[in-house]
Amino acid sequence: MFYFRINRLFISDNKENPKYLLFGPDLAQIKLISFVATENEILPDMSAFIETNDPAQKKQILKKAVETVVGSRIYTEIQNVKDHHEMTFGNTGYVLYKSEKIPQDFDWQLIVYESDTDIRDHARLVLDIINDDGFDRFSTRLATLIAGKTNPGLTAAIAIAKYAVQIIAKAVKENKDDLIGILYTSLNRKEHYPHGERKKEKVNDLTNNMQIDYSLFGFDE
Repeated sequence: MFYFRINRLFISDNKENPKYLLFGPDLAQIKLISFVATENEILPDMSAFIETNDPAQKKQILKKAVETVVGSRIYTEIQNVKDHHEMTFGNTGYVLYKSEKIPQDFDWQLIVYESDTDIRDHARLVLDIINDDGFDRFSTRLATLIAGKTNPGLTAAIAIAKYAVQIIAKAVKENKDDLIGILYTSLNRKEHYPHGERKKEKVNDLTNNMQIDYSLFGFDE
């Protein structure tokens, strides 16, 4: 078995607009969207994508791949988050991913933002991705990226998740919400968790507005 947990999340600035403080406390609704990609999951089949030269067919295949990746995301909402807020998720942490086998590769992408709106809609996020102005360029880059890879499905899943995070960040800005943090983590068993375990504390995100403690724990049955 294998488990990946967040043990602590520290947010320095909750990004709540100070002008609203006259009407209540400085508390924010925080959205967390997590994407994990490993070879143990259902991955998009990219064989037809690699083989075809038809742009329309490539786009259709890539759309299905996007649906698979977006469908795997973990969505979490946390209410009443203050500046300098620390969340510890209890004694056992918050499990974001588990599998029957220890993965050889583990890729995690996390985006956290402040918003009062609900973004649980799977279909809406898929449409936002495939209708983005840069989607055709992404498709071209992806074809080059996965060519010759041993596991093109895993490579594609990681790239799609990263693109999805970029689209979410773009939507956050357009909706006048506030980005709190983004984290990208790529690990492999041989280098980072040879015995199935890894524990990291106070990992800074790309914006330096968040710190995260996480742990990986696995054992072969």
